[in-house]
Amino acid sequence: MHDRIALMLSQARRVVSAGGAMLCAAVLMVAGTVSAAPTQQGALVDVGLVVFDPGIPADQSTHSKRGIFPEIRKAEAKYMPVVLRQVLIESGDWGVVRVLPEVLDSSELLVTGTLLQSDGLRLQLQINARDASGVEWLNQVYSGSTRSADYPVSLPGDPYLELYQQIADDLAAVLRQKSAKQLATIRDIALMRYAIQLAPTVFGSYLTQTPEGQYVLVRFPAEGDPMLARVVRIRNQEYLFIDTVDEQYEHLSEQMAPTYNLWRQYSAEQAIYQGEYQQRVAGRSSQGRRGSFTALEQSYNTYKWSKIHEQDLVELALGFNNEVAPTVMDVSGAVVQLTGTLDTQYSEWRSILQRIFMLETGLVPAS
Repeated sequence: MHDRIALMLSQARRVVSAGGAMLCAAVLMVAGTVSAAPTQQGALVDVGLVVFDPGIPADQSTHSKRGIFPEIRKAEAKYMPVVLRQVLIESGDWGVVRVLPEVLDSSELLVTGTLLQSDGLRLQLQINARDASGVEWLNQVYSGSTRSADYPVSLPGDPYLELYQQIADDLAAVLRQKSAKQLATIRDIALMRYAIQLAPTVFGSYLTQTPEGQYVLVRFPAEGDPMLARVVRIRNQEYLFIDTVDEQYEHLSEQMAPTYNLWRQYSAEQAIYQGEYQQRVAGRSSQGRRGSFTALEQSYNTYKWSKIHEQDLVELALGFNNEVAPTVMDVSGAVVQLTGTLDTQYSEWRSILQRIFMLETGLVPAS
């Protein structure tokens, strides 16, 4: 069995080393003609899944005791939204579901999460969801645990699939309580919030905020409004880049899955053995009977393979977090190449789009 696992790890390392070549530059051509009537584009709500907060304590001395490996946690924080995204897509309840490098306040439904605990035995996530109007749909801690039968994991499965399904079911339950008019209003508010970020002097009066911080739609621009058409075009350009980012997250997650699941399996076995060991220590007789050689050998082997997976996964996580291909974007006839991490590329692209809007309209975006 160990020989088979060693072979799988070797294959996973080759995938990682080839990752940079596989992530070829993406070229996106941006259409110039779009509709300015968002409520007529479809009845489904789009979802933005922000890369999770890895939940890494600032006190580094606590990491080892709590089984936290920062680089792995950072990779998990990008891996898990991809799994949730797939569950939401397969439900058929939503419009476009995207993984976002950072918070996009103008999302129709924005879902954020924090990793509270993550190992091969237990997963605990704090999930929050708010729509564009500021109404909270979800604010809950979700917990899942695994059994020995959950391993080895058959890809593309996940040992915590029931947890993700529960999140999707809870979001769908809130969705079903909304009328078609309420959902249309949420979409319109999302567009207006984006418009206000670009042109606060033009669109600032279209929304108002309640003392509780929720957004209320006062009015909506007339159909065919040229300024709104520019806003929609800029937003669509931003979404095209996000879709490119989303594809890269998915690709990197596929690369990570085989080694990650092996690491979780051995991490779970190590945790189970440690728990059983503590029980044996507590139940020892006064003669101090020690464990058998077989038990000690099992402990050593489990620890050894856990460390091998940990080392490989840290190496893989570094690639997930840092190794990103340049993205080439074509906007208004000008080709722009973005480099750096996905977060950096996204921030740079948003800045470019805001400058384009300012040059076209003479208006200064909100700071």
